[in-house]
Amino acid sequence: MNSFLILEISLALGPSTVFILIALVAFVIFFFAAWAPLERGRRPVLRPLRPLNRLRRIIGQSAETGKAVHYSPGAGGLTGQVGTAETLSGLTSLGSVARVAARTKAEMVVTTNDTLAYLIADDVVKAQYTQAGRLEDYDPRQVRFLTEQDRLAYAAGMSSLLGEKTLAGNLMLGSFESEYLLVGDRANRHDLPQVVGSSRIEAMPLMLASAGPENTLLGEELFAAPAYLDREPAHLASVLAQDRMRLLILVVIIAGTVAATLGLVVNIGDYFLR
Repeated sequence: MNSFLILEISLALGPSTVFILIALVAFVIFFFAAWAPLERGRRPVLRPLRPLNRLRRIIGQSAETGKAVHYSPGAGGLTGQVGTAETLSGLTSLGSVARVAARTKAEMVVTTNDTLAYLIADDVVKAQYTQAGRLEDYDPRQVRFLTEQDRLAYAAGMSSLLGEKTLAGNLMLGSFESEYLLVGDRANRHDLPQVVGSSRIEAMPLMLASAGPENTLLGEELFAAPAYLDREPAHLASVLAQDRMRLLILVVIIAGTVAATLGLVVNIGDYFLR
């Protein structure tokens, strides 16, 4: 009965859709399985990410020197454009950076390339100053709207800002492509410490060449950054669930390969193409 029901659902929705639904259910199960012990105070041991240690030092230097830190959550948007997930991750990390800046009285300058991202970034920064009890130190001019979904113009605006304003560092975590080189090159010319990160293959080689591997978050490291910075149970559970999902997918791939090699399953690849 159950097997016939699964078969009917598979035929109705399509094999690929069923596979995605199974993956989502597995992720939710892994998430809550990891979240429960975290709520009880247990914290996992995460491998160190040197760029995030560098990020904390840059904020500390900003507080000591009185120089501002520039932060960009990426050149992407939040209305379905490519890089939405990276932009969300950058905005989440912004909350952690703004929290430290508010508590240490470090000055920040946040630039955005999207109307919705600008509004969220402004709310995030203001909320962190409010929670820190330093709302009087909050300046609406800290968050700036430079352009609307124009990557090259946005990079030019950031590059101009780095050249005009005396800064303690340049933090860029989000959706970037080849336009990053314009900003990275300007930061290098002014000897600005940088911490950058993206999962786009167009940007990662340029970031490695400009900022160096010790200051660059690559791929999935960008999405794990909020968990490292916040250490909140929800963020940590998400990272642990992603690790378990990778392990599950790896096991499924190996099992499918073995089954196809032994002839136990015929044309398994065609199942996902229907």
